[in-house]
Amino acid sequence: MSTGKAATLEERVQALEAEWEIRNLVSTYLLKADIRDVAGYVETFAEDGVLDTAGLHLEKAGFEVASVHRGRAAIAKVFSECIAPIPCFMWHLGHAPYIEVHGDEAIGRWGWSAVVNIPDFGPMESGGVYNDEYARTDKGWKITKRVITSWYTFEFGKWSNDMFFGPTR
Repeated sequence: MSTGKAATLEERVQALEAEWEIRNLVSTYLLKADIRDVAGYVETFAEDGVLDTAGLHLEKAGFEVASVHRGRAAIAKVFSECIAPIPCFMWHLGHAPYIEVHGDEAIGRWGWSAVVNIPDFGPMESGGVYNDEYARTDKGWKITKRVITSWYTFEFGKWSNDMFFGPTR
């Protein structure tokens, strides 16, 4: 929030409130993904929001989908086809957030982990980074762009160098 001049107390409080609203937005995103609430998941994005899943390496799981999804309809389609139908336990965790608020826009970076138990495959964990852009709308803060990068995926107790992607895409 640096503009070269000292922020007033009111500006600093507004930035903190915005940061916590964004934290709650991301928490809602994670919950809606876990319970497969497609409408609720998509609602966390701006109308023209972008979801970049290239870094998820979905091709390694047998999915052939575009890597960039623009707009709520496209985001709902990829979520409905790739995530919602999988009959498994799924729990996403967001951690170590960095959020920078600039008026009605913000950027953020989150670490994430996902614990799942897929039938006929077993328990596994994935993790990586969300790089986000947000905007304040008349319906609150929304994700305008999310770039998901997976750094690792493995079955519990079965480390595989083939499924460790490291901190690069």
